[in-house]
Amino acid sequence: MPTAQVNGTEIYYETHGSGFPLVFAHGGFGGLGTGAGGNVPAWVSKFAEHFEVILPDRRSSGRSGFPDVPHSMSLFASDIRELLRHLGHERAFVWGTSAGGPIAMTFGHEHPDAAAGLVVAETAPWLSQDPDLLGRLRERIDVLNTSGVDAAYEARREGGTVGLNLFAATRPAESEEEQRQRDERRAAIQAQLATVPREERIYKYGAELRTYAAHVDFDATGWFRDLKMPVLVVYGTGDTVYPDVGWRELAEGMPNVEVAYFAGEEHGAASNTPDGQATILDFLRRNTPA
Repeated sequence: MPTAQVNGTEIYYETHGSGFPLVFAHGGFGGLGTGAGGNVPAWVSKFAEHFEVILPDRRSSGRSGFPDVPHSMSLFASDIRELLRHLGHERAFVWGTSAGGPIAMTFGHEHPDAAAGLVVAETAPWLSQDPDLLGRLRERIDVLNTSGVDAAYEARREGGTVGLNLFAATRPAESEEEQRQRDERRAAIQAQLATVPREERIYKYGAELRTYAAHVDFDATGWFRDLKMPVLVVYGTGDTVYPDVGWRELAEGMPNVEVAYFAGEEHGAASNTPDGQATILDFLRRNTPA
């Protein structure tokens, strides 16, 4: 199992193919069930024909370390930079999806010389514009910071679970098929939790909250226009996790930014359609350094 010691923790990673490096910053907010988890994305084989695809499990996710230290967006971006150094690469494309999107943007902002280009998919330049969601997250993070992880975990009894996906799930299902998929996902999560010792559930819940703490105040709208490397934004207009994101307005007048909208596609779907993957692959191949 390939791992690298990066910024004080162990980062698990896999590489597929050869060529110019492409790092994939996965989605999810840490804790149980977040990370590659042994499942290589279906698109990897196609992209590995042209690139060295690097799949790290983010800190506090998957098979990487779960350090009991504050997490920040700068730290996540630095983890990618140091992993690239470990692999002998000075530059790379970074493709960030969902919660990985802000990490990709931060990488481009803070390590511009190392960013050959960015793919920002199924995400937003902020965590949320829902003040209730942000307030509840901050309250739970404050419990973690002031009273510890056990208290934060117990707060779930009275205050429930907090998080972006939970709020999105409050939208009524639009079809019987969508409701069935939701029920299957919920049952799979419950089955997984039943096999995990309580102690592990608690400390990994703390890791999830630390990841949320890195995202909760993230807002790239003030500096997104400073990005000078090629950027591709992929967004489904039916996204209910990150709804109504005005990417075209944000990127207006930026010749280095391409925005690809996919009408009606839900969260996570746009970059997993044949057209979405073809759009991303075309962008990467056109912008690969000589």
